[in-house]
Amino acid sequence: MSKKRPCAWLAVSLFVLVAAWAPVAEAQLEIRLNRVESYIPKFPAKKRMNRTYRPALNQLQHQLHERMAGGENLVCSAQIFKEAHWLVNYTSEPERIERRIEDLRESLEVADQSFAARQDPKDGSFGPCYETWIWRFFSSVDPLKEIAKRGETPEVPLKIWEPVDSAEEIRGLMQDLLVSDVKSGLNRRKELNLAVTALGQLLWLDYTASVFPAELDRDALAQALSDFVDNEWQDPETGYWGAWFKTSDGIKKTNDLSMTFHILSYRGGDVPNLGGIAATTGAIRRVKYPYGWNTGGTQNNHHAYDVARIINLTWDELAPSSRSYARATLFLLGTRALALSINDRGEFDPGPYGTVGEAYYFGISFFAELGVFGNKTGRDTVARIDNADELLAQIEANLSKLDSSDSWVVAAKRKLETIKSKP
Repeated sequence: MSKKRPCAWLAVSLFVLVAAWAPVAEAQLEIRLNRVESYIPKFPAKKRMNRTYRPALNQLQHQLHERMAGGENLVCSAQIFKEAHWLVNYTSEPERIERRIEDLRESLEVADQSFAARQDPKDGSFGPCYETWIWRFFSSVDPLKEIAKRGETPEVPLKIWEPVDSAEEIRGLMQDLLVSDVKSGLNRRKELNLAVTALGQLLWLDYTASVFPAELDRDALAQALSDFVDNEWQDPETGYWGAWFKTSDGIKKTNDLSMTFHILSYRGGDVPNLGGIAATTGAIRRVKYPYGWNTGGTQNNHHAYDVARIINLTWDELAPSSRSYARATLFLLGTRALALSINDRGEFDPGPYGTVGEAYYFGISFFAELGVFGNKTGRDTVARIDNADELLAQIEANLSKLDSSDSWVVAAKRKLETIKSKP
């Protein structure tokens, strides 16, 4: 991404009144969180793995981004990078990490990687360059959603469902991923998030029913997931969902912004304890991501979108003073993103993401959620730029240069068209 001067179109109109986000309730909740729910797991292996492998991964990621920005199809390389990145941050498997990094280097020598954007004949998934089942399953969701939106059906049978093709298997998978033993060095948090994100979209969203295997009972599987999420997993006090960790002091539960966003979003806000979710979201503003909003001074439109979407879906639970404060914080997130995540040529910074397409998808999604483009959001616009048409044209032109088979690019283009057609 070009590191040029701040965006020439960054002329922002502000509609906000600063107040307190239910200060008494927030203080009470923060005390409870600090005493019980604010546990953040520490895995020494993560620091060791990052010291050893992060420099090589960063170099390969930079090469990947530069070539993808030029329009190259590097879907397979992107899949291997994501799996390697996950292995570094969530496991202590050096032999596997080194093998995957070498696989990544070799994949970058393959000019035509279009095969990785098509269904794998073996199981019908869209993740042939992943080794791990949960990544293959997760990577299939967005392509399947696009197939559903086109009114088509998958060409290859979806055998990828076999590990979770019954209510008992879904419950068993979620229970297995829910608790990580800190002493083991294996953190299942990412796998848990991938599982609920993939299953949630394919089981809870109405339009994905058209790409669901006809031989499976979708209603039964969806009910099994909902029952687990609502009755076994959700924290009754905070309303949040998150990974649990086995420690010498017993089981520690976390409040995870990303997991809560996915569950809340895919069910359209139809979840228990919306009031608890609203209050907790305000209380964890300064907690380190993913257990709060704090991204350590970096910008990430994906994480900011999570916050904005949760606030919007719990808006009716907020008191008037809390709404004013929420509006103010969203304004600050939005202007910060305009200053740091996109340059004056309408290019989104791909640094926090595995692919360039993701940077555009989450940047567009976050700005649209706030009404930055002047689009309607269902309530008073938090912030908008004065020359949205110019920005939208820049973003559209940049998207046209990217690989058109990338599911993130396709989704970003679709969202952009929706914004343009519904001012």
